[in-house]
Amino acid sequence: MNEKNDLQLLFQYRGALMGIAALWILVTHEWQIVSFEGEWIYEIERFWKRIGFCGVDIFMILSGMGMVFSLEKNSIIRFYYNRIKRIIIPFWFMASVVAFIDKWDKVFYFKVITGIAFFRINIYSFLWFVPAIITFYILVPIFYAVFKRAKNKYIFILAVLEIWLLVSLLLKAYMREDLYGFTNRIPIFIMGVFLGWICREKTVHFNKTTWIFLIITLILGLYLAYQSNMNGMQLILPVSNCCIPNFLIAVSLPLLIAKVMDMLCTVKLIKYADIILIKIFSFFGMISLEFYCVQEWIAKKILPEMVQHADNLLVNLELLIIVSVCGMVLYLINKSIVKGFDFIDTHFINVN
Repeated sequence: MNEKNDLQLLFQYRGALMGIAALWILVTHEWQIVSFEGEWIYEIERFWKRIGFCGVDIFMILSGMGMVFSLEKNSIIRFYYNRIKRIIIPFWFMASVVAFIDKWDKVFYFKVITGIAFFRINIYSFLWFVPAIITFYILVPIFYAVFKRAKNKYIFILAVLEIWLLVSLLLKAYMREDLYGFTNRIPIFIMGVFLGWICREKTVHFNKTTWIFLIITLILGLYLAYQSNMNGMQLILPVSNCCIPNFLIAVSLPLLIAKVMDMLCTVKLIKYADIILIKIFSFFGMISLEFYCVQEWIAKKILPEMVQHADNLLVNLELLIIVSVCGMVLYLINKSIVKGFDFIDTHFINVN
């Protein structure tokens, strides 16, 4: 595309945005509050930690967008092969390590690595994001094929979201509440697919009114996130704090961050500082899956001891370094295994 496409900013800075999302998820999982109760910044820090799981929704919308280009580029078999080999190896590897060290029951281990625990026991049994995103990967080719056949794509998306809401409400009395932590992410993933299609088919220019609208959307999302997370306000569905507020934040914040990054790259005085910052965030984006896979288990093992011997700021810094190193090690292990699969594929199987 030669013309400026504002939606393309999400692809241009995808790695950095995923890195920011990954760090935000670490904050919600393990960040130790450094301010003191009664200070003005305490509530802000506590709120920012509480809503860090919105990083998951940012992953979902960026993944949904990426799925469109992957499906258009590859056959279905190649699509599944590329997706599964990237995400399932770190998941199985980490599950095996934890099962061995923590002495999991063999039946539970089997249920975790097959996704049975996710659907039948509790989605938060182990690294819930992985079976959630794999489920979306399995279903998205079917959804996208139907979507492409729709004459009016906008009405189709609205209809799908309305059906999702209706089904969610009808199942309210029957479905386990924890499952809503998964099903409430369906709209943001669908929106990602929709934006990916728009980005591929059209050149989108945002005027000042559009950017102002995105800022208002973000503010509304943050307000609803504060009310639902800090004041217990219910918004239509169970686990509503990861539904409407996160949707509004995830459709606005990544675009606004990408726009700021793009603008700062043109300012001479801070251009190189911005580039360095983008590279740092992009590093975390590169290892984001492995970074997620190791963080909770490692923190569970070392945090109780760490918080007794250091102030919280130092604990946060030390934990970030340890999780980053372990995440990088898992990334390199996964990369080596994937190279082996790719070698076999190229020379012997040739998945098409």
